[in-house]
Amino acid sequence: MSLVCTNITFAYNGTRVLHQVSLDVPKGSFCALLGRNGSGKTTLLHCLCGILHPESGEIMVDNNPVHLVNGTARAKCISLVPQESDQIFPFTVLDLVLMGRNPHLSRFAMPGAEDEKSAWQALELLGAAHLAKRRVNQISGGERQLATVARALAQQAPVMLLDEPTNHLDFHNQYHLLYQIRKLCRDQNLTVLASMHNPNAVAAAADRVVLLEAGHAAAQGDAESVLTQKQLSRLYGMPLVESRLTGGQKHFMPVMEFRR
Repeated sequence: MSLVCTNITFAYNGTRVLHQVSLDVPKGSFCALLGRNGSGKTTLLHCLCGILHPESGEIMVDNNPVHLVNGTARAKCISLVPQESDQIFPFTVLDLVLMGRNPHLSRFAMPGAEDEKSAWQALELLGAAHLAKRRVNQISGGERQLATVARALAQQAPVMLLDEPTNHLDFHNQYHLLYQIRKLCRDQNLTVLASMHNPNAVAAAADRVVLLEAGHAAAQGDAESVLTQKQLSRLYGMPLVESRLTGGQKHFMPVMEFRR
């Protein structure tokens, strides 16, 4: 499924956060959302999945308006991995991942063998099956992040929204997660929009990039054309140096002077 939003506007208590934001995430693509803190990335993701309701604009999933779809049907179309959760209960990791199957269960039904199979497959994909019997309140922040992503994968929605998915993850797990998500985009036509902070990780994983600047979509398009020294230097308000790694991937480093 494709994800398209047109002229999305949103405000908190009269303070405008999003200003007529439009973007197009084609089916099977990995689109990264880059922007400074407070630029509106999380607000946009919450509008796209129905947690927040925009003042104006339109959100379409596969040419169907999101606001006309009820909560259960929407959850079958769109999954969300939040930035982090303050509600940490002593569920096992497997139980947490199984919660992703809720949209596919009838009222009062318990998860069955197929649901457990989907949960285990999600954990195995992320290299987190060893956590299945651990308590969520007794594992690290990075491990909880993997469990939360696994829950969204078990949900099996064709569109996935990720809010800083590499938050708390170590160096290995950051790139392992991004590799697996990108592979799902290519192999299973998963459509992904992820807010991220590291342009080098974006260069490694994303097909498309949207630069969000003070609530405006300042630039968007394929990663090669959007990820440039000039545009990222402006976005982050600091000089950057652009180089190429051996495999051709772009790499950016800040130019900073440290006074003794």
